[in-house]
Amino acid sequence: MNLGKVTVLKKIGNTFSLINKESQRKNRGLIAIIIEMMRLYVKNSIGPNYYLQAGMADQNMSWDFKCSHISDKDYHAALDKLNPRPYRKITQHKLSEKSFLQFSHIPCAKFIGFLEPVKGFDVNGLSLTNEEQLSSLLQSYVDQTICIKIPEGFGGEGFFAGTLSLDSGTLKVKALDESDTLTISQVLERYRKVIATEGLLFESFIEQHDSFAQFNPSSVNTLRVWVLQTDDKVEVIGTYLRIGREGNLTDNGGGGGIMCPVDLETGVLDKGLTTSTPFREEFEQHPDHQAQIFGIQLPFWHDILACAEDTLKKLPYTKFAGLDVAMTTTGPLIIEVNVSPDKNGAANGMIRSSLLKIAADKL
Repeated sequence: MNLGKVTVLKKIGNTFSLINKESQRKNRGLIAIIIEMMRLYVKNSIGPNYYLQAGMADQNMSWDFKCSHISDKDYHAALDKLNPRPYRKITQHKLSEKSFLQFSHIPCAKFIGFLEPVKGFDVNGLSLTNEEQLSSLLQSYVDQTICIKIPEGFGGEGFFAGTLSLDSGTLKVKALDESDTLTISQVLERYRKVIATEGLLFESFIEQHDSFAQFNPSSVNTLRVWVLQTDDKVEVIGTYLRIGREGNLTDNGGGGGIMCPVDLETGVLDKGLTTSTPFREEFEQHPDHQAQIFGIQLPFWHDILACAEDTLKKLPYTKFAGLDVAMTTTGPLIIEVNVSPDKNGAANGMIRSSLLKIAADKL
């Protein structure tokens, strides 16, 4: 037997083992789950892994809702109609995304500068191409917390946040998630290759509202909001709160972050889950420090929905987006615009992804 066949058989064995465990967890017959999986695959090409992650073995979940999830192929076909590829670059590069948000008067973190050896510039339009110019610029931000982002990074890749200070005339940065205080040179050394090829985006750090910080104080806990335009109507079709792990700065699922579906009508949180397990293992409290999650009502809920809908309305040639929204002391703020969000967000957030196909078929 060749290696390829062995690998396939191993995958089948692992999948069967997971289905068997899910059968025991949900107190539901193994054969009944397998038959339902096969029906859903024939109808919508939904595979067993997605089925398990979405918690579809739950007998309380209706067949209608299970059928409202579409395949990866149908999802990306719908995206190609809703969001033409040539226009996706508007938000895929954080500098052009920042320009769009500020020009459209959409709340976002304040731009400080874009460091790049040739094309760099600061908030005042002045050159920002080297460490000397950056240090001079950041003198105006002493005692403030700033953050650094890679222009085309994703999943929290390369994110840095720290508070600036002056030590005997030397500018220093105290990283929020590290014990050491760094010089500007030490910080930039971490990004040497990135600066040469992409540049770095500097912006003000977001101070989140206490009602969101309560879930995990070290991270800015954001909402991933799916917004869709169908015909002339723009509306939020689903959302989930992302919560970071204890001590982490970011809330991304890839870094072990927690995802909690939110009731669209009330803003009340459902149970949380992570993607670290292949099935939907839910919990009511934060696993690191037991902060309550399940049943908590998010404040300013309708303001959040309105901000998300307004953002999509202003984005040209784009009829769908997964927006990352933070709640600050002054209101909701857009962190990032994702015009091709991970389809598995529909599984995590209990979102009817078939709505994208319906909207796309009308174009």
